[in-house]
Amino acid sequence: ASSLLCAQVILMAQLSYVGYFATGHQFTLVSIQWSTAFVGVREMQLVVCGIIVALNTLGSFVLTAACMPLAVLWNESLGTQLLRLAPDNYISRITGAGAAYAAYHAVVSVSSAACAAWFRRHLMVWKIFAPRFMFSVPITLVSSAVLLLVAIGLATVHILRMGLSVGNTQAMVAQKLHMASKSS
Repeated sequence: ASSLLCAQVILMAQLSYVGYFATGHQFTLVSIQWSTAFVGVREMQLVVCGIIVALNTLGSFVLTAACMPLAVLWNESLGTQLLRLAPDNYISRITGAGAAYAAYHAVVSVSSAACAAWFRRHLMVWKIFAPRFMFSVPITLVSSAVLLLVAIGLATVHILRMGLSVGNTQAMVAQKLHMASKSS
């Protein structure tokens, strides 16, 4: 099962790169699609336009990072008793997949930095290796941030669900005690 999870994580990471290149992006500063900054806004707003360009550029990485829980649960029936009785198993699998996804992008960033350092005297260092490194760092940071938000969301839902089940149990016990005290 862990090898399948590893294969799913690598597939999702590669899918993010396919989405990146399929939308016409490249790892060069010239290929940033600046015209998307003005889509949907009437006047130039620096923060909003910057967010729009960042989402256009890093959108495939954001989407695949946000879909990591789906990659883990795609073959599971959500109506099974196992999911209701042992949600910790699924949350740990989702967290492990998210950590593996972040580690994949971290390895890509470190290897890009190592290649840029190794080929520092190469003629094409500023044309190939440095832009690749400059794009791999934001990809790693954005993917990790999205995964962190997904993990916080899952933990919040799990804590609230646990609190509601404990609260319902306490209310049922209090109701039974109240009914028992009325009958005696």
